[in-house]
Amino acid sequence: MPLSEVAVLSSKSLRSMPKRKLFRTSKQARPFILWVSASLIVSATFSSSAAPDLILVNGDIYTVDASLGRAAAFAVESGRFSAVGTNDAILALADTKTQIIDASGHTVVPGFIDSHSHTSGNSPQVAGVDLSYIVDKKEWLRLIAGADKTMPEGEWIIGGYWDHTLSDSIFPTRQMIDSVVADRPVFLSHIDGHYGWANSIALELADISAETKAPPGGEVVLDPETGKPTGILLEGAQGLVRKVIPARTDAQRRNGLAEMQQYANSFGITGLHQMGDLEDYAYIVAHGDPSIRVWYGQWGPRGSKADYSEDTKSYLGRQSATRETVRKSGREGRLGPLLEVGFVKLMNDGVLSAHTAVLLEEYSDREGWKGEYITEPKDLEKQVSAFNAAGIPVAVHSIGDAAVNATLDAYEAALAYEVPYPNRIEHIEIIAPTDVARFRRLGVVASMQPNHGTNSIAYVPVRVGVMREAQAYVWRTMLTFGVPLVFGADYPTSPLNPLVQIADAVLRTSPFGFNAGKPWHPEQSVSFEQALYAYTQAGASITAWKNEIGSISVGKWADFVVLDGSVSTPLDKRFRELSVDYTYFAGNEVYRK
Repeated sequence: MPLSEVAVLSSKSLRSMPKRKLFRTSKQARPFILWVSASLIVSATFSSSAAPDLILVNGDIYTVDASLGRAAAFAVESGRFSAVGTNDAILALADTKTQIIDASGHTVVPGFIDSHSHTSGNSPQVAGVDLSYIVDKKEWLRLIAGADKTMPEGEWIIGGYWDHTLSDSIFPTRQMIDSVVADRPVFLSHIDGHYGWANSIALELADISAETKAPPGGEVVLDPETGKPTGILLEGAQGLVRKVIPARTDAQRRNGLAEMQQYANSFGITGLHQMGDLEDYAYIVAHGDPSIRVWYGQWGPRGSKADYSEDTKSYLGRQSATRETVRKSGREGRLGPLLEVGFVKLMNDGVLSAHTAVLLEEYSDREGWKGEYITEPKDLEKQVSAFNAAGIPVAVHSIGDAAVNATLDAYEAALAYEVPYPNRIEHIEIIAPTDVARFRRLGVVASMQPNHGTNSIAYVPVRVGVMREAQAYVWRTMLTFGVPLVFGADYPTSPLNPLVQIADAVLRTSPFGFNAGKPWHPEQSVSFEQALYAYTQAGASITAWKNEIGSISVGKWADFVVLDGSVSTPLDKRFRELSVDYTYFAGNEVYRK
């Protein structure tokens, strides 16, 4: 039965209801409970004598509040949760103006918070061509040819997010694109963002040849037979093409971002830890219709400098300007927190798939090669110390075990400095066992992406060998050691849908049948409740908004999601069939299937 709104109870039926004691309310907002017959009210830090604007009943509610656990119903008043309890107790709060939602037994969860995102107005969902999770390379070419027919003359085809590891693990070539689009420049990013694929005209416009020198850590891949560029550009070499691609207009980006916001809401996302496009997000807060709370990470410097004071000054300046924009919008009073510059994003290695992640031991399939740092450990230490000394938290992209080790070293060197929110490491796709305990000791957050784990089953064992693959994507080990763990999609490098990510975290099976469809190192699986926490409250708890969002608790902003069915216990493969019916943001419906 689909989610449905039922008729509002009449005043007479409300008066005839028996007394009911409310389910426990949040510890943060529960000095006492006052109960009367027809107008049962929670007396808390957030309360009033008015009836709720909205109540939800008959739900299988995962509150993600340890003091509440599971519940059946809740009330919302002025955009915040005002009570959580039983069906009868919450129904007794309603009057004739209260909107009542019958969840029909479906699962209800807090709004999802994606803790690592690059969701912009240039995302493939709204710009260029989207090849994500398409296995057949012939289908890639068909879609590229289709985009060529619909795009204005002279525009580049961008986007992409192709993944060659889903089929034959062989890189595509410029000649493949040339066969369908020869007279328009095309540049398509790989799904992990660390290498790109260009056609011949794009290479010509960027003046790329066999003699072109790539930036440190980058590579212009050459054909071993002809010695000419294949069209594949690794890491920083992508910038040689990107710098000649005309920028999209402000209007194109902002309209695209508004579409992406709605797309995220359709998956139940109400919060993002976003990297990139700050001005566009600020524009939506000031002039648009915001329905996502953005904890922003500013990109930090690359390379070595003697002094990072200008970088810290730039960060603090953007933080101050953003706060002023949000303040002037006047929207936080009725919608809650919307946008804050909260951390700086650094990077010290690449990815395992392209042999650019930095390992402690050589790659199993590339003799003598351990990868090459994008930021050398001594430079990373200077960067982290400079930002932490200025009170700025840091997030570092580190995928290989050597890179993770170097980042932990940098954080340890900066322990004397206080930051308002914890430092973090992004991805951590392989880690030395001795380094897990250092996360807890240093107070570092592990920010990980479940679908990266299930999607890499095809190549990680090849890259690191049987002995080391058990050290990859160690989600349960992190929790066992008490490490704060947050989940995200790293969109567009993996599906934005949190339900896909949660399924991968719990089941650890490949959506493409790798490992014969069996769980890959199931000892690292987590429970549904653990994955849900990592996609909700955990992401809130490392921000200034920990007491404002992240759980269905009295006094918090009413961000919640109703699924189109219920989660089985234990969770099984049927979970992959679930989707979102409704998404609410500060008590307002922002998505309906």
